[in-house]
Amino acid sequence: MGTRQVKLIDVQEGGKQSSLRLLAPLRYLKIRHPEKRKYDIIIPAAAGVVAWVVYMVLDPRPALFGDTGLLRFARDLLVMAVPFMVGALAAVSMGAPGPNLDRRPIGAELWLDNDPLTMRQFLCFLLGYLSFLGLVVLAGVVTAGLMKDAVVTWTASAPHIRMMVQAAGSLVLSLSLSFLSVTVLWSLYFLTDVANRKGA
Repeated sequence: MGTRQVKLIDVQEGGKQSSLRLLAPLRYLKIRHPEKRKYDIIIPAAAGVVAWVVYMVLDPRPALFGDTGLLRFARDLLVMAVPFMVGALAAVSMGAPGPNLDRRPIGAELWLDNDPLTMRQFLCFLLGYLSFLGLVVLAGVVTAGLMKDAVVTWTASAPHIRMMVQAAGSLVLSLSLSFLSVTVLWSLYFLTDVANRKGA
């Protein structure tokens, strides 16, 4: 009896081909819930744009680079936060069965691919997405720090382009941190409130 080799692009979910295995945490965005779009997209995007506008109108603006720059603080925070998020995912996914985590949430149900999710399933998707988002933001922050000198050199004779790059980069940073922060608060809400609600 032969076995079929499982390849990176051949993840099976419910019998049908899914996306790349390394992008599986993004399936969280496909989960349906009445409030989810607001906390996944609308609030983070609005908060990120507002924070960016405030940053752009400040005079003088806080530094992005250097020992006291925003990127340094973001990097240090993410270096601590990402392992914690991965650990939280492991704790939830491997935890003992219980009446709170292994039931469907009270109120509006959570759906993925037309299947209702239990609290444990949803929290695994949420914490997986959060870990993925944290890793992506951390990689972006580190890359920005490494590319700073190169960008300064490339734009030495075009200060207006340098200002555009700085504005675009600060917008990306603001949006990234906003999406990450709102998702952290959303996960804390589910872990502390929804997961501990008593059934009827």
